[in-house]
Amino acid sequence: MLKFLRASAVLCLALIPVAAVAAGDQKATSILFETRQLDLVGKGAEVTYRFEKVGSDERLVGKNYADDIRLGVANVKDKGERDVVFKVFTGDNARDAQNWPDLTINPLFIWYLDRAVSTFTALAGGNQMYTKHKIREALANATAEPVKVDYNGQSVDAFKIDVTPFAEDMSSSKMQGFHKANFVIVVSNQVPGYFVDLKSNFVSTQAAGPEIKEHIKVVGMGDAK
Repeated sequence: MLKFLRASAVLCLALIPVAAVAAGDQKATSILFETRQLDLVGKGAEVTYRFEKVGSDERLVGKNYADDIRLGVANVKDKGERDVVFKVFTGDNARDAQNWPDLTINPLFIWYLDRAVSTFTALAGGNQMYTKHKIREALANATAEPVKVDYNGQSVDAFKIDVTPFAEDMSSSKMQGFHKANFVIVVSNQVPGYFVDLKSNFVSTQAAGPEIKEHIKVVGMGDAK
């Protein structure tokens, strides 16, 4: 799951706040990879996200599904790094909790990207490393749009990044119609955990092609359970 984090390191020069980016070129790489995303989550706190998957044909893409993802902070280091406990899903569908020390980036983003890569290659075919490279390249070249979002009953400043990495790909004709797969990421440094909304839209342009839409949305923060 941390493969994307390691790959992203080549894009990062420093950890800078979102406010600095807002005054400059608003590059998506700065907003996504060069920010301290966990600063608003203190020791003993846990942020909950709601995951939803909706597919067009259960026989082809599996059942619709909704569940929670939780990010908890077990400890805060002197320089602000967090020891994180990351829990994906609940009950019989729960994955083993992941424990990572010394993080400033939210592992939810890494999980989202890894899932996007896996789902796209399962639907469209091709090589996962190529798919990962194209998504990373699209994010590196994207700009972020300032938007307003609602959180905890208030309107807060945020950024939206919207990419369609394979639309102009030379191999798009071999992608089973999924070359227009689209990814939308909304972040705010006024929201605990930084990530407000993450969407993946896998819709085939082929008449009989299936579709999957996945959505992760922040619910709120409370005490770790």
